[in-house]
Amino acid sequence: MQSSLEVSRDKCRRRNSALHGYGLAFTLATILTLSLAGCQDKTVRLEGAGASFPAPIYARWKALYHRLNPHVRIDYRAIGSGGGIRAITARSVDFGASDALLRPIEAEALPASLLAIPTIIGAVVLTYNLPGLSDTELVLSGDVIADIYLGRIRLWDDERIAALNPDVALPTLPIRVAHRSDSSGTTYIFTDYLSEVSATWREQVGRGKTVKWPTPDNWAGKGNDGVAHRILLEAGGIGYVELKYARNAGLAYATLINRDGRAVRPSPETVQAAERMTAAAPNNWIKPSIVNAPGETSYPIAAFTYLLVYEDLSHLGPHKAHALFDFLTWILTDGQPEAQKLHYAPLPEEVRKAALVRIKAMRLPELPKSYHASDKPEWEKVVDRMVEFWDLK
Repeated sequence: MQSSLEVSRDKCRRRNSALHGYGLAFTLATILTLSLAGCQDKTVRLEGAGASFPAPIYARWKALYHRLNPHVRIDYRAIGSGGGIRAITARSVDFGASDALLRPIEAEALPASLLAIPTIIGAVVLTYNLPGLSDTELVLSGDVIADIYLGRIRLWDDERIAALNPDVALPTLPIRVAHRSDSSGTTYIFTDYLSEVSATWREQVGRGKTVKWPTPDNWAGKGNDGVAHRILLEAGGIGYVELKYARNAGLAYATLINRDGRAVRPSPETVQAAERMTAAAPNNWIKPSIVNAPGETSYPIAAFTYLLVYEDLSHLGPHKAHALFDFLTWILTDGQPEAQKLHYAPLPEEVRKAALVRIKAMRLPELPKSYHASDKPEWEKVVDRMVEFWDLK
């Protein structure tokens, strides 16, 4: 069954095809302008904010969707997952975004029932700036990464890093750790991983969108791009960012030793393997964490990311509500193949279908009833007669 936006698009295409086929240039140019104005109606603007982890794919999706639906404009601000949760809670945006599911205390603050809709799976990588080694793929393990961020390993030629990279001439250079300054879902994914691979980290620091960093000499950057920028500033830097940001910045990123002791590079295929090898949570269609997954090809720092929308969209009004519904449906259908082009992984089929079921159950206000044919302006009646003539209805 077509949505109201799809029906409107088809109607506009039929009108415009008829106009192009009729061939009366001057008259039809005038009618075409009026026809397009009638098809466009009023511009609908959707505003979202939240995680920077998926921001590259969200930018691509909103551009492609706008090309298909010129009357819908979508703005998205990458302010961090914590900011996205606060914004959707306050209803200052139409949708939020987060790489971490809401904590109970955050869910209690919501004014209404909220849906967390997974959109893609991505990888968090350890990226670094070492002169002369920009083309070298260093190997790091979970315990070594944890001890770097605990301040126990302070030099790049430390014997534990050297043991993992026996053929690399590591420099005697201080390690400068970079982390997020904002409330971040990427930080949650990273610290979730460190809590799984290091008992010391789990007991002393823990997991969260913000944590108290134990290293005395560190840098903080806002957003994934801010961390990448900090690493670029000075030799010796290391930090965690989503894969696409490392590639955009031209930064090297490490191969990681996974739970099965295998060295694995981040890629759409290896994060998909991590998702497949993670056991489903009881009575939960979403796997809340897929870090440190078993399996020879599983990349160890992988995660879902989510759009946050209210189950009842009545507060948005009919036009915004239906536009948001249509955009979410498009993301989970035609938008999914775009993920791999930006080094994310599309959703597993069973997760995608489950997400669509929840979207279709959302409550939407009714759109205003179409006006009667007799109320149409004269130019639109002409267009309708032309459509009939060309048998395009």
